[in-house]
Order: sequence, then structure tokens, then C-alpha cells
Amino acid sequence: MNNPTMAEHFGWKVHPFADTWRPSAPFCSSLDKRITDQALLMLQHGKSFAVTGASGNGKSTLMEHLIATLDQNYYKTLHIHYGGLQRAALLKALAEQLGVETNGRAVPLLVKLQKQIAGLAGGSHPVYPVILVDDAQLLERHSFMDLCSLIVCPPKKTAAASLILVGDDMLEKQIQLAVMRSIRSRLTASFGVQPLDEKESKAFIAHRLQGAKAPTDLFEPEALALLAARCHGNRRDIMNTGTLLVAEAYCRAEKTVSAQLLMSCELLA
Repeated sequence: MNNPTMAEHFGWKVHPFADTWRPSAPFCSSLDKRITDQALLMLQHGKSFAVTGASGNGKSTLMEHLIATLDQNYYKTLHIHYGGLQRAALLKALAEQLGVETNGRAVPLLVKLQKQIAGLAGGSHPVYPVILVDDAQLLERHSFMDLCSLIVCPPKKTAAASLILVGDDMLEKQIQLAVMRSIRSRLTASFGVQPLDEKESKAFIAHRLQGAKAPTDLFEPEALALLAARCHGNRRDIMNTGTLLVAEAYCRAEKTVSAQLLMSCELLA
């Protein structure tokens, strides 16, 4: 007789900590909700901002959820998933999303993008562009300047687009540098996404279990408390540690993750 699959063993629809699916809405802490509320208001008024915090705190997921809620009849979202692109590659990526021709050298690509973005915001049926750049701490300084030039409409002296820079703590330090003053002046705020507290960590795990249609008692209370304390509120660490723990429970043919299993799991460093 074949052994049951992990899904059959635990009785879930999908693995609760897999990276191959996402809940319909991300888990939001009280701080996350305040950030998204403020960010939405800023976008409505043509403002730009940064979102910073340690890797794994949920910055990208939070901002991707935010732009997904924008009415596409009024907003045009342009998403650069990796800020480490070279300057020319970044402009080309924006051009492809805007449908701007990248061949030909008669008119610089940056100028073409400026005209296209200004046209979107100033047309008879205006659509306001929002540029989201992930891993923005990796942007070249010239790319920062290019992005700032794209969000301004010089003739009207008004905002042509909004810019959202998402990056780790290094981005926050970069923004504060004297050489970045012109860029910093374009950002209305810099929101810091924080780790979850213990209560929020437990709620985050419950959110993942619910989305996966997994047993709500997959983690025994003591194990849940230990897991929350071990990961210090970092969502990615919770996901990775949870993956290892359910794999260990499956190998031991146990239906739940206990505190004893967590403390004896050799997969955990």
C-alpha cells in the first residue's frame, strides 16, 4: 500500500507554507493597515513614497496588494520587480509595459517615456501611472534620477505619476544621503514595515492555515508560541520554519506539530 501524500496525511487543500500560492488577501498587522490606508490616500493626491524594512517583513506583498486594489480605469500600474537592472534595462522594462517603441535613437527612450506618461495623465480620459520598484536599494543613482524625471510634468508643474520605492533598510539609509536630496524631496514619506509581534505571528500562521484549508490545530499551542518566538516576527522565517516542521511531522507520521517535535527537529539550524 502506498503511503499517503502530505496533503492526504494532514488533510489540507494546499501546503500552507508553499510559495506557489497566495491567500486572496495578505495578512495585515495593524501597522500594515495604517500604512496601506495612508499610501492609498497619497496615491490619490499624486504623492510618492518609500516602503522600507528588513527582508522578509512583507513589504513587497503589502505593496503588490495595494496596487492590485487600484481601479484600473483610473490607474496604470508599472511594476519593476528587480531594482538591480542596469539603467537602460530599467527604462526598457518600463517602455515595454507602456507600449513605447524602444528601437530608434532619434529620440532618447527617457524622453519617449516622459511624453507617454504625461499623455496618460493629461488625456481626455486620464489614467494616472503608478511606478512600483522592488529591491529599490539596488537602483543605480542615474536610475533614481530617471524615475524622478518621469513622475513630474514640467510644463504644468504637476505630478505626472507616483513612485513607490520598496527596499530593505539600506534604501532608508540611501535616501538620507546628501547626494540623494533631490530624490528624497520627491518622496512624501518613508514607511517602515516592522516584524510581527507574538500575537500577530500566531494570527499570520492561522491566516495561512485558513487559506490552505488546513487543520486549524496543525500546530499545538506550545509549538505555536515557540515558532513565533524563534522567528522574531519575520514572515519569511515563519514560512520557511513552518515548512520544515510540517515535513518533520509528516516523516514521523504525526498529525500535529508539537513543542517536542520543534525542539528535536534536526532540520532546524
